[in-house]
Amino acid sequence: MEARFLLQCILWISLLVACNKAAEVKEGLPLIELEKTTQINSPYKIERITPLETDTANLIGDHLTVKFSENSFFIYDESARDAVHQFDLDGKYLGKFVEIGEGPGMLRGINDFIPTPEGMDILSVKGDQAEIIRLDKEGQQLETISIDYMGTSFAPLPGDQYVASGSYNLPFVKNRLAVINGKGETINEWLPNTHEILPFGEKNFFPLGEQVFFHEIYNPNTYMVQADSLLLRYQFDFGKYSIPERFFEMDWMAGFEMLNQQGFATVSQYWENEDKAFFEVAVQVNGELNKHQVILEKASGEVSKRIISATALSAFSSPVGLMDDLLVFIAQAPDYLRLNADQLPENSPKIQEGDNPVLLFVKF
Repeated sequence: MEARFLLQCILWISLLVACNKAAEVKEGLPLIELEKTTQINSPYKIERITPLETDTANLIGDHLTVKFSENSFFIYDESARDAVHQFDLDGKYLGKFVEIGEGPGMLRGINDFIPTPEGMDILSVKGDQAEIIRLDKEGQQLETISIDYMGTSFAPLPGDQYVASGSYNLPFVKNRLAVINGKGETINEWLPNTHEILPFGEKNFFPLGEQVFFHEIYNPNTYMVQADSLLLRYQFDFGKYSIPERFFEMDWMAGFEMLNQQGFATVSQYWENEDKAFFEVAVQVNGELNKHQVILEKASGEVSKRIISATALSAFSSPVGLMDDLLVFIAQAPDYLRLNADQLPENSPKIQEGDNPVLLFVKF
């Protein structure tokens, strides 16, 4: 009986290894073929859960930007657009780090933000004015730097520099990627805008130490950014969901109608650590959105994916980053409550349906 069980285990492991497909290589770099990537049906393994404290001052919605520091989570509600909320690593609410408004110490607007050892850097664009506002640990303004690039997302680079993306925002942005020095001057630019397309205010960057990784809508490639160079990192082949070249020549309304009918895919999230890379690829066909969450093992080159339907109300539909080598999702309370008991670790927190979201930390 034991020998038979052992044989079954060996066969199962062999089958699992055989089913994981390695990424192809094109011009020396990994090429991930989305339609050929092995689909995994097993759920993520949740390692820990952090509920975000709920009170009347911090009720947040479901369109959120989440960023981490060594001792805090910072959350900006992209729908309310009223403040950056701060929580400690146990989920305790520490207050509004900075607010939007006309009062003393408030900001006119927030397009993106970066937690820093000194406090926080804010990218703010209003009309034809763009600036980076540096705050201390109490949220008080230290310095404002006017910049000559209309970016909507940014990240720090070594040497008191930043990289920013302005998307496809012609005529305001001639190149989609720019390096800005500490004086606010653009010193390098890449990815020229050659056609006027509806721009998207996406969050494009993931810093890891002194490295910064970049992705953008309509582009099947991902990159690593340095102050003096843009390095191609990974390439996707979306197969039948690839965006045809003629899209970039079309009127934007006609172009989107064509894409919606044929279906299209684009990289919507991209993060890396030393061992793995995570990509979320949004695939939309006739108004139906599915999220392909692709994981690449760097040592073996093996790739796999899970597919999450945007209409399934899944607790795993909103990944927000990597922390402590774990993949982090933010889950709305009703979606968290739908998880099966065997998906949860022991002593999982009890929350109510009307509570703030929870952070799920999973192995990937």
